[in-house]
Amino acid sequence: MLAVLFVLLFLAGGAWLGCMLLPGRRPLVRLYAGLSFGVLLMMWLPALWAHAVCFSYAAHWLSVATLLLLCGLGWLLRDKRNPLPFNAKEERLALDLLWMVVPLTILGGFLQYTHSIRPAADGAYHVGQSTYGDLSLHLAVTTSIVNARFPLHNSLMLGATMAYPYLSDSIAASMYMLGMDLPAAMSFTGTLMMALVYTGYALLVSQLCRRRGARFLAFFLLFLNGGLGFFYTLSGTVENGYVTGIWDNLSNVMNGYYQTPTNQPDPNNLRWVNIICDMLVPQRGILGGWTILMPCLNLLLPPLCKKKRHTLREMLLLGVMAGGMPLLHTHSFLALAITSLGACIYCVATAARDDVYALPAEGETPFLPFEGRIKSPALRAFLPWLVYGATAALLSLPQLLGFTFVQATESNHFLRFQFNWCNNRGGRGLVDPYFWFYMKNIGLPYLLILLALLKRKPAGQSMPDDVRQNRLIACGAFLIYGIAEFILFQPNEYDNNKLFYVWFLLCLPMAADYAMELFERLKGLAGRRVIAALFLAVCFLSAGLTVVRECRSDYQAYSAKDVAVGEYIRDNTPEHSVFITGNQHLNPVSSLAGRTILCSTDSYLYYHGFDTAARRAEIAAFYEDPAENLWVLQKYDVDYIYISSYERNANWFTLNETALEQLFPSVYESAAREHRIFQVPEEMKQ
Repeated sequence: MLAVLFVLLFLAGGAWLGCMLLPGRRPLVRLYAGLSFGVLLMMWLPALWAHAVCFSYAAHWLSVATLLLLCGLGWLLRDKRNPLPFNAKEERLALDLLWMVVPLTILGGFLQYTHSIRPAADGAYHVGQSTYGDLSLHLAVTTSIVNARFPLHNSLMLGATMAYPYLSDSIAASMYMLGMDLPAAMSFTGTLMMALVYTGYALLVSQLCRRRGARFLAFFLLFLNGGLGFFYTLSGTVENGYVTGIWDNLSNVMNGYYQTPTNQPDPNNLRWVNIICDMLVPQRGILGGWTILMPCLNLLLPPLCKKKRHTLREMLLLGVMAGGMPLLHTHSFLALAITSLGACIYCVATAARDDVYALPAEGETPFLPFEGRIKSPALRAFLPWLVYGATAALLSLPQLLGFTFVQATESNHFLRFQFNWCNNRGGRGLVDPYFWFYMKNIGLPYLLILLALLKRKPAGQSMPDDVRQNRLIACGAFLIYGIAEFILFQPNEYDNNKLFYVWFLLCLPMAADYAMELFERLKGLAGRRVIAALFLAVCFLSAGLTVVRECRSDYQAYSAKDVAVGEYIRDNTPEHSVFITGNQHLNPVSSLAGRTILCSTDSYLYYHGFDTAARRAEIAAFYEDPAENLWVLQKYDVDYIYISSYERNANWFTLNETALEQLFPSVYESAAREHRIFQVPEEMKQ
């Protein structure tokens, strides 16, 4: 109950600030931006206070006090114009939002519940297909933050600073500390963020699409994305005389591990994974990043497209929200920065022929007091971007310099050039022809995007608003596309899709409008409804199969004994004590109890810039001959030694359990001694 009250306080505070600062925006946009800002404050304020008083109860109540001060400041600095009313047009928009957002929020909530360590009847924790690999990383971050000192240290690699964007997990840690159990904290915060992401994109496309049907089409094309992979599912095969038909393939999709038509890197080179199932549910970084990316795009793009000027308060708020993104999700921050750069270039370049940047009329409030003295339209157009960019840079640079760039520069496998990202594996040549790779992965929306861009203004006429909007958005969107097509930003080349998805979501409004225009041109054709039905089937069949498979998926991640040992460690060992364990990714010590371990799996560490070879060699030496390697315990100030079936069967060392029994007292043993914990006496650490 206390956790829910905490959330409601920040949502209410954010909504208040949105009303104070954004009266010129549509009521639903104003409310949504305020709620999103409240969530951002709920992430950031406890983390900021944790530098002074740890991530503790005190940090959270100080955060509430800070929120109240910010609300008072918002009232003092409020925009005193009358807010736009909630009229009949807004009622129609609200109804459209319900049709778009509610079904997907129910789906997202179901997947969050079933995939975020769902407690089973036997006491085990279950997950889904997409979270089996990633979730334990987020659990470890969440549980290790409790009462931790900041700057936060990486509990999965002793001695390393936490450079991974952790705010999407710290919000769950807040709920965990304030009374929710761990599964509820993960699923509740995940569902909240998914609802905000859906609402934000629904509002964005509702403002950018020129046809009502197009807003629905663009919305569902983003979240139910899937290319032409279903053709592989529907196609039979003959191999060595053995025939595989459609029903065999469907069974494989529904029961196999990662055999869906949106995610088959081998053998079909299908990499355009479904955003709900493979991104927002398992990868809380991109979920948190999009939670703030969407309100930023809502504040930034619609006024530009509709030739309305931003106010100073709007750009300052936009800069604050953008500046808070690096520790949420670096790719989303980078995508927003590139989008903003492209749109800025377009606005400045076209300012001379755009009356929106004319000198302020008498009685009109200028963006800045001295704006009237600026004669150049280009400079006047640049002023809002300068305020926005400077604010975002001021807030983001400490995060980038202190965390992101440190992680990237200390590793030799981050930034590198590679054309056509994951279709050019390791730079060894294209797997599929260039355009066919995108057609089969993205499907018909890719073709619609390209065709929409070819739309030109009629000769001798002023530029139509839709053509201008397409060009403005394309300047930012295709700048992302070009950069992501040539530069890899992570060791895992697949991760560039986190940039391509932002290109995709920006281009979908123009693609959906173009699709609706084509449908209108077919008016009078007897088969146009059949053509439309086939179009929708081709667009959504792959995603539909993927979503159904994800809803059915059910895997045990932690057994009842794993859960029990995690609870024992949490309740009976000092917070942030150090354990020596194997490097299994399903590790109850780090993920369920939040304790620090010497070295986790390379699946979590290599892709974040860590070379674990030396650390793993030290762990192996200790487990194989504890008596001769007590220096390992002294070097890392180890408090406990953990043994499970993984350590007994590891393929990179041979456990000497007898030697451990002779040297260290046992403090925990599960049934049949499957899990054992030995305590390191203080004298052995001297």
